[in-house]
Amino acid sequence: MTDLKNVMVRAAYPLICREVAACIADLIRRKPDAVLGLATGSTPIGVYEELARLHRDEELDFSRVTTFNLDEYFPIAPDAPQSYHRFMREHLFDHINCANWHVPDGRQRSVDEVRADCAQYETMIRDAGGLDFQLLGIGRTGHIGFNEPGSGQDTRTRLVTLDHITRADAAGDFFGQENVPPRAITMGVGTILQAREIIIMATGVRKADIVRQALEGKITSKVPASFLREHAHATWFLDEAAASQLTSFARPWHLPDADFVDFNLRRRTLISVSLEEQKPLGKISTHDLRNFGAQSLARQVPSLEAALQEVELDLKARTKDDLLPQNKSVLCLSPHPDDDVICCGATLLKMTERGNNVTVAYGVSGSMAVRDKDVLALLRSRHARLVAFIEREQEENRLPGTTVDDVFNQVRQEIFERESGAPDGPLLTNLKRLVREGEAADACRQMGARPLFLDLPFYHTGTVQKSPIGPGDVQKVLNALQTTQPDLVLLTGEKNDPHGTHEMCEEAFRMALPLYLEAGGKPFKTWNYRGAWNEYEAWEGSYFNVFGKELMEQKIGLILDHISQLDPVFPGQSDRREFWERARDRNRDTARQLQALGVLPPSRSFAPLYAEVFQFVS
Repeated sequence: MTDLKNVMVRAAYPLICREVAACIADLIRRKPDAVLGLATGSTPIGVYEELARLHRDEELDFSRVTTFNLDEYFPIAPDAPQSYHRFMREHLFDHINCANWHVPDGRQRSVDEVRADCAQYETMIRDAGGLDFQLLGIGRTGHIGFNEPGSGQDTRTRLVTLDHITRADAAGDFFGQENVPPRAITMGVGTILQAREIIIMATGVRKADIVRQALEGKITSKVPASFLREHAHATWFLDEAAASQLTSFARPWHLPDADFVDFNLRRRTLISVSLEEQKPLGKISTHDLRNFGAQSLARQVPSLEAALQEVELDLKARTKDDLLPQNKSVLCLSPHPDDDVICCGATLLKMTERGNNVTVAYGVSGSMAVRDKDVLALLRSRHARLVAFIEREQEENRLPGTTVDDVFNQVRQEIFERESGAPDGPLLTNLKRLVREGEAADACRQMGARPLFLDLPFYHTGTVQKSPIGPGDVQKVLNALQTTQPDLVLLTGEKNDPHGTHEMCEEAFRMALPLYLEAGGKPFKTWNYRGAWNEYEAWEGSYFNVFGKELMEQKIGLILDHISQLDPVFPGQSDRREFWERARDRNRDTARQLQALGVLPPSRSFAPLYAEVFQFVS
């Protein structure tokens, strides 16, 4: 079990960032010439934003601070969009008064020159007095910096070959895995471990398994982050999703002070025992609890039989369509233009059938997930959406030429002359937006819902790395709330989106909500949904929308309306299934769990059951 003294679990990413930034600020105030080791990637961005704010608003002085970054891709130009040189300038160094910063040089040159530079990097760290503080993230291979599995405790700054999982995770940044550099320059594990203080950050469900391995598995070079457990002053900052597989969170019934008077813990434990022992709830015995390590539950409840019946009846009540609204205003906030149908398409179909006025508000265009060939197909079709777009752009003098053919030729030139891995230009980005919006509008019409395209500004960077949520994003979400005046909002609860768009759209909603209520907007209920990247566990569900094969086929049809997303550009993790396959499998697995628990009747082979899961938000 994890020693939680050096593990800080916080409810949300912004809390972690403020705390970590406060630790760094405190060090700088105590030691103005502090030497900082810094990391890149999406995880520390919030920390850098807070440090920039502290410099701007509270005059935190970086003038004597020296920094050394962990790593850099090789080969890569320092001004490339994916370069860590550029990342650090844009996210931190352009916003503070720090002149003495260093990032490994990723420019193309001979291996001997790289080795000499790596040795010089180590010398500079040593001459600066060593690292007072090192900020880290963790990769899904367990890497810290780019120290992939097999990196020893004594390794130093060097050129390494990237693991295929690491390259796959970076594919979105480079617009395809084939564009990801095969190697990188990284500080060694030994260099990192010599820092006097270390903070490692991890957020999201995607990191939960490797966090568990690093904190509760063997200390081994197979998981380089596990070496941090031997450091006297290494602290882990995790959100609840990243901590979810640690014993204290994944198996709370093992804790000596587990309080089964709490119905939620009792419910979670009994559901987990039932599924693990492959027995319906009504068949669970004290022997099963003992095998599961939850024997204290039987001692704490007056009657195990009554406790099991209570959970079974509670679950059955959560599968009734009575929980669905009728003749109400429903707003589904879908981060991407297909999350709605992937995650809750069957429920939206039921809601429109029940007379609800359903609006689907799409947060971002999803243009980055459209292939060039889909734009060329749109141009060849001379679609009405395209013609209307060209006319609008020409009225604003934003397009050269006067015909569709002029635009066609310009786009073809941009596609074929663009350098590998380079972001799309504004015209191509807009045409890809049109592709996604058209697909979403078609699916919406088939559901009987109304599409609303928010096109949130934070997404408009041209790269996978997005801007922070700003007033423009919040205002667009506020407008959607004020326009629809919803009785129920369906909101993403997804924490596993590889590029963070789901969480950013949720953040924009959370910031807009108090403004909406203060302006006199009526209160509404909120349901969270998942399904694009992972699904709620049975014990987490507040409502299970159970449906049959015919509705599942309708839902798959809605997903397939998003033609550009077949064989997706960003499949995510190691899951190579199409999104319609993921939706079908997850919905079927949820129904099978309810059947195994004894909550739903067994399916006949020709009449399988499926279920979408929602979690009510208080």
